[in-house]
Amino acid sequence: MKIIHRYILRETFWPFVFGFLFFNFILFVGVIFDLTKLIFVESAPLFKVLKLIVFSLPSFFDIIIPVSLLFSIILSFGRLSADGEITAFRSSGISLLQIEFSIILFAIFLTFISLLFSAFLTPWCNRMYKTTYTEIILHRPSLQVKEKTVVKIDDKRVYAFKVDREKNMMEKIILYEFVPSFSQKFPQVSIAEKGEVTEQKIILEKVRLFQFDRSYRLTRYGRFDREVIYLNQKKYEKTELKKESWDMTFREIREKLREENLPLEEKTKLEIDLHGRIAIPLATFIMCILGIPLGIKVERGDKSISLGISLIVVIIYYIFFLAGNFLARAQIVSPFLGTWIPNFIFFTLGIYLNIKAITR
Repeated sequence: MKIIHRYILRETFWPFVFGFLFFNFILFVGVIFDLTKLIFVESAPLFKVLKLIVFSLPSFFDIIIPVSLLFSIILSFGRLSADGEITAFRSSGISLLQIEFSIILFAIFLTFISLLFSAFLTPWCNRMYKTTYTEIILHRPSLQVKEKTVVKIDDKRVYAFKVDREKNMMEKIILYEFVPSFSQKFPQVSIAEKGEVTEQKIILEKVRLFQFDRSYRLTRYGRFDREVIYLNQKKYEKTELKKESWDMTFREIREKLREENLPLEEKTKLEIDLHGRIAIPLATFIMCILGIPLGIKVERGDKSISLGISLIVVIIYYIFFLAGNFLARAQIVSPFLGTWIPNFIFFTLGIYLNIKAITR
């Protein structure tokens, strides 16, 4: 039996690795495009962008692990069934439950890994990603400036008609701000022919300055060859990022739920997220239970067919998951029921198909 278990596990393991790498690549293409844009277009530090790439990887694992396992099981058991090996095993007195044993243990192991990521590692990586990205933006304000877009930097607003990323220069700039020492209803406006936003200051050239009183009448007007506005760098260094549910650990979500006077909408969102953090990793085991009879029924070890069936199953699961979340947010069902609906349905279906396959 040990030889059979190793054989079946080997047949499933390498397709799982292939599926894991393939689905990671598909989901990661969009992220890579945005992050490489930070390097080549925005001139962001390479080291920090590499950190963003590393921290973004675990965010896909919760869904990639179950879909990769489903793909590998359908592929391997489809081939075993097509070659008549499943029939040969059963003719030798080996039941389907015995054949499934090593794969079920593998699925339990992957479920544990997925739960570990969902509970601790993924929230930590999400938090580090957000912190690193904020450091890039806040410590390099020039990255925020976009053509024909009003951008907030400190208590100032900057609008540039043209932005040259390579030379880090702007043309036809409008900057407006409220001067703390001067009571205003209308901001002080500076119009410059060109300028630059660096890490610590905004440098404007060929500047015209306008200042207005409470009646919106022009009270001050000036022309300057150069104006330097220093940014509040200490404010950036002390910026504390608000934690969202997706970058909280299990423990942090539970502590948040114990707070008194927590708004119902926020409480519901946290409860849905908490249940989802458990339900989706457990879907790894459920996909195993469902995938074995599906693979035997398909009776073909073709990658394209296995991939297609896997994607269809995952899409249906995700539709049920979104529907359950919608019902829970609308207070129609409890967050527990809304989140676990797809797991209940697919687990029941998997048990039914297994019983049917065993008694066949």
